[in-house]
Amino acid sequence: MEDMRERVAYLQGLVAGLGVDTSSKEGRILNEVVQILGEVTDKLEELKSNQSELESYMETIDEDLYDLEGEVYEGAGTMDEDDYVEVECPECHDIVYFDADVLDDEDLIEVTCPNCETVVFTNDEEVDLTRDNGFHLAAETEDI
Repeated sequence: MEDMRERVAYLQGLVAGLGVDTSSKEGRILNEVVQILGEVTDKLEELKSNQSELESYMETIDEDLYDLEGEVYEGAGTMDEDDYVEVECPECHDIVYFDADVLDDEDLIEVTCPNCETVVFTNDEEVDLTRDNGFHLAAETEDI
């Protein structure tokens, strides 16, 4: 950017040093073009400065957002393995996870497979989680 400013200053010096007649058509045009180049250079420097400030501001916002995400989502996305039951769908054989509290719920609840809509569990039946009957606490299986 400094190179551009120097070149425009050199042109302005040439116009002044050559004694260009600013009353002639060509002289007025040449003088006006050199002045416009000077103004364009000033605006470009201003844009460069503003862009630099904006980048710095955005980096600060990005860092703050990263910190905030860390605080808000800390631990989010991880399931507490003891709180979920895993069952294999008898139709499509997908693994379905549901909240272990459903086992103790007094209201009638049916858990359906999200893939094929087959009922994979109804809480009105007794379930023995210690036997290999297709129901497992998530802690007994791989990480979710």
